[in-house]
Amino acid sequence: GDGQSKTELMLTYLVEGMREAGAEVEVVDLRKKSIKHCIGCFTCWTKTPGVCIHKDDMTNELFPKWRDSDLVIYATPLYHFTLNATMKAFVERTLPFLEPYLEDRGGETGHPARFKHPKVVFLSVAGFPEISVFGQLSSWANFVFGRHGILVAEIYRAMAEGMNSPYLVEESAQVLHAAAQAGREIVQSSKVSPETLTRITKPLVDDPKPYFNMANLFWKTCIAEGVSPKEFHEKGMTPRPDSV
Repeated sequence: GDGQSKTELMLTYLVEGMREAGAEVEVVDLRKKSIKHCIGCFTCWTKTPGVCIHKDDMTNELFPKWRDSDLVIYATPLYHFTLNATMKAFVERTLPFLEPYLEDRGGETGHPARFKHPKVVFLSVAGFPEISVFGQLSSWANFVFGRHGILVAEIYRAMAEGMNSPYLVEESAQVLHAAAQAGREIVQSSKVSPETLTRITKPLVDDPKPYFNMANLFWKTCIAEGVSPKEFHEKGMTPRPDSV
């Protein structure tokens, strides 16, 4: 948050496009919510079917909203190449959606659902410049949601830290405008066109080596001055060259 999150930046434009297309959208900041971890007690499958044993924001507020939504966007920075812990906890706590019985679905085992699952969009950002860093997240998202036909779109932005660079303003604006277009397309057709995804994932630079050099100088300066990235920007600091 506080202007530091590239996930939030991309999500803001995506939501803007969705609202322009007529969707009613609510953004939920999970880091401000109380979401306890699933403890695997299966109370939601037995003693209180469909209701979790935890009495927190997930049970009282978020699960009902998720259950009643037409579409849910999971927006998460790439942590260890998949979801961050808070988002993963949220996904795990949707277990009451399922019933415990086992079903054979043409050689794959599954659980019956208590109600229709919302459609799903995944949005994530990463600092590395290669789009391939999203491979594990994409594989997981497609295994969990894609094979059931509810994964509407995957929107991934590599080298997202560069979007704050004053030297990449035009390139970043093109990405954000494409994110807004993706939002409109999701509402209008339940998919994102290949052309729009190409604009979203287009490299910000032709050669990432200068980006690496500036990033490394940035981190060296933060370490030398004892500041966090947020403090670095608040103080209006400049990366210190190795020659100084």
